[in-house]
Amino acid sequence: MTSPGEPWVVSEATQRDREAWTRLYTAYAASAGDELSDAHLATVWSWILDDSAGTSCLLLWRDDRPVGLAHWRRFERPLAGTVGCYLDDLFVDERLRGRGGARELLRHLAALAADHGWTTVRWTTGEGNPAQHLYDSVAERVPVITYDMAPADLSSSG
Repeated sequence: MTSPGEPWVVSEATQRDREAWTRLYTAYAASAGDELSDAHLATVWSWILDDSAGTSCLLLWRDDRPVGLAHWRRFERPLAGTVGCYLDDLFVDERLRGRGGARELLRHLAALAADHGWTTVRWTTGEGNPAQHLYDSVAERVPVITYDMAPADLSSSG
């Protein structure tokens, strides 16, 4: 996939990438304090391989080794009347951070969005994420607050 002179290659995940994806996604979850079950991993992987599902996965390669991933999906923007790309997860192996891999994944998503005529690439991040300096250099920080409501919360509160 790459030679030492070509540090980063980005490709869509394929069936043969399951083991590499599992290693990367498990490391991503662990960095967020989560542990993923085999059933969880199987579900997400099935979404990635199913063209009718919403989730897609890019893998980042360096020296023929998978070293990062990005899970993304298209989303409709009713108020704008357009379509965008939502980045759910972005991860680069901690040993290679700060060398341009995350930027390359973001560049690839921006190009993909442009190719499809989508109007934005959007993501959220934690307040203390050290990658914010990168995000601030490639995207506009917007004043939006995100909420997560459990399905039963409103119906059980009376």
